[in-house]
Amino acid sequence: MKYIENIFTSITEDKVRYNGSREKLLSYRDLIEISLDIVPQGGFTPKDIRERNRIQDALDSLLDKGIGLEDSDFDVLEKIIESSRWPIRDKELAEFLRKFRDGDYKK
Repeated sequence: MKYIENIFTSITEDKVRYNGSREKLLSYRDLIEISLDIVPQGGFTPKDIRERNRIQDALDSLLDKGIGLEDSDFDVLEKIIESSRWPIRDKELAEFLRKFRDGDYKK
């Protein structure tokens, strides 16, 4: 089981979502959910949909101040995060992405 702390950022939803709110500040949970919705090149396969829905289920049952993921779901999420494309270049987003790239959640 991997545990991801749900840190809040100063990134507003309108920066990364069409019709997003200028008032809503995004958390790591939000950034993960947005990454799940980023369509991979060629679209979603049935396997992609199943895997992403399992991760969404874990997000929906947020533990205290963090997200608990089974190791296999975390591995899928790690690949999704690594291949994600974002409409902004932001230091807090870079830190979120770095934590996955550098394996902070595997320690």
